[in-house]
Amino acid sequence: MKACVLLAFALLLTGAVSASDHFSWLRDDSRSASKVLNYLNQQNDKTQLYQERIRSLSESLQQIWQDNRPERADKPWQEIGGYEYAILNHKGKRTLLSRLVGSEDLTELLSIDARSAEHDYYQLGDWALDSTKTKLAIAEDITGTEQYRVSVVDLKTQQVTSVAQNVDSSLAWSKDGQSLYLIQLEQQTSRPYALTKYFLNESKPIQLTEELDSAWLLSYYLSSDTQFAVVQANSENSSEQRLLNLDSGEVSEPLLPRKAGVEYYVDVAGSMLFANSNHERNDFAFYSAPLTQATHINLWRTVFEPTDESRISNFYLFESGAVVVSQIGASQSLHFFDNDNRYRSSQLLADAGQVAWVSQVGDYQSNKLHIRSMSLTQPAKWDRLNTDTLQRERFSQDYYPQYQQSAYQTEQVMVNSGGVTIPVTLAYRKDKLTKTSPVFLYGYGAYGMTMKPYFMSQTISLLDEGVIYAIAHVRGGGFYGDAWYQAGKGIKKENAILDFIAAARDLTAYNLGKRPIYAMGGSAGGTLVAAALNQAPDLFDGAVLKVPFVDVVNSMSDSALPLTAQQYGEWGNPNIADELKVMQQYDPYLNLSEQNYPPILIQVGLNDRRVPYWEGAKYYAKLSELTTGSGPYLLSTNFTQGHSTDRRQSQSQQAFEYAFLLSLTLKDIKAEQ
Repeated sequence: MKACVLLAFALLLTGAVSASDHFSWLRDDSRSASKVLNYLNQQNDKTQLYQERIRSLSESLQQIWQDNRPERADKPWQEIGGYEYAILNHKGKRTLLSRLVGSEDLTELLSIDARSAEHDYYQLGDWALDSTKTKLAIAEDITGTEQYRVSVVDLKTQQVTSVAQNVDSSLAWSKDGQSLYLIQLEQQTSRPYALTKYFLNESKPIQLTEELDSAWLLSYYLSSDTQFAVVQANSENSSEQRLLNLDSGEVSEPLLPRKAGVEYYVDVAGSMLFANSNHERNDFAFYSAPLTQATHINLWRTVFEPTDESRISNFYLFESGAVVVSQIGASQSLHFFDNDNRYRSSQLLADAGQVAWVSQVGDYQSNKLHIRSMSLTQPAKWDRLNTDTLQRERFSQDYYPQYQQSAYQTEQVMVNSGGVTIPVTLAYRKDKLTKTSPVFLYGYGAYGMTMKPYFMSQTISLLDEGVIYAIAHVRGGGFYGDAWYQAGKGIKKENAILDFIAAARDLTAYNLGKRPIYAMGGSAGGTLVAAALNQAPDLFDGAVLKVPFVDVVNSMSDSALPLTAQQYGEWGNPNIADELKVMQQYDPYLNLSEQNYPPILIQVGLNDRRVPYWEGAKYYAKLSELTTGSGPYLLSTNFTQGHSTDRRQSQSQQAFEYAFLLSLTLKDIKAEQ
């Protein structure tokens, strides 16, 4: 489905303070109160002591990852207008490079390492060249707040000009190269709400359109026709789109008026508009219409309407025609149409047992579509598909010199959760599997997202230690499509939690074993895991909660915040008594009680605007007060980052998480002996 900021912005929440919440003092919106900072530092000191105890294990993991670095195959470059672009390690530094299609002569556009060197946190959100290829716009987050600053680099003089602050990462140039179209963020809430045209000559910015409804978010994406961008307003289950003419700066009227439950996502190619929309049926169909009559819904013609239980998830436009992606269960297919919208053929996206996804990479003129696939034990590979000839060929594949795939096994097992069959993907090393091999169980279960079984050397290192690595595809995720998502969201959130508990319970006896279970979840996955720990603490032997959304009722009860109303469908509406009751039953923070919790590591980022640091801090404080267990219970606060980890620190942080859990498995082994 075309770009939607709902998921990217899904948990940009702050929490309301309950009168009975005696840990509310840990909330400090300014993030500067000495009492709070002292507390967080004290807990960091405690965590640091534990880190020192397991340092050798953590360093050993990092050394293994270093020694087993892959010979990475060529990644497809992004093709735009006869040129190709990529961010690569070039001459020892991460650099944005360009070259003519078919050429090996490289041009260095931007040293990302140089831009990031002076900041503790750095994220390049996006980049965009103007039509003359002499000016490079870049959107950078240097605080972890996801509030981007936009600058323009003159590629001839290397002069850098600041253009805007407090915008999202979207970048689009006007055709004359004298202005940029940016999405402004509300100062207090960071809600993306206004499309604004910023001029390089320091003229006053012009606001082109504003989203006034605080339950809706504004975004845009470039269309296949480079003359347009698609401006999108969306709530949780509805969308409204307009066309922005990048030449004139004019914004059209809505293509379809907003209506609750109606979603549509469009693209433009030549003189035609194409759309994936559910305005006529409960599910989506693929439509086309003359661009000059795009707002006349009666002139939209159905190109493709699934006749089985499959669902259209996305589409791509090329000179050769359209490519539509559909999903039924966990299987995805590509459907090809010519320029007269006549059906050509279909093919499966991935081989059995693998996960695959489309990466367009090529622009409209390229007729190139790339497919990336892997499994937990199969290194990543790229296929290139010619959308004109429909020929698919292997483009490249990562190679790990010391990795022997035959030594590992991956499989999908099914567990029963209240009569519903829940898939779990797992992997292990065959010669390391014993009856007591520990299970590291990962879960997310929100926003219809499917947790892909990625191949990672870090995961393989766990398998080499005798760990079974597993992913529970619980309801609330997208493993079986929209119905699977709907069955685990909002007032049905408890289904996702019960699914995760069922997966853990069955995996304790996997392959006739008796296995300890260690849970992992981040953000919305932290909600899942923390709720499961409340309901079945004895089932788990340890857990890692990364930037966890655990203070659900307090956060969703703050009606002054723009995203609470938008998130009611995902978490429940506390203004409705029946829904509030459900929320109170699963809320991880509210349901902490005096019982024997397993060891837990909680990680938060001080600058996190999606899940504020105080959610994890309050959870930790209350857990420490109530638990009858011996721990350890650790809170780690990163003072320079937000919801995401700076890539320069990501490996050491992941090593600590894995070392924490592995140290617990060693304790369990000694206890059994």
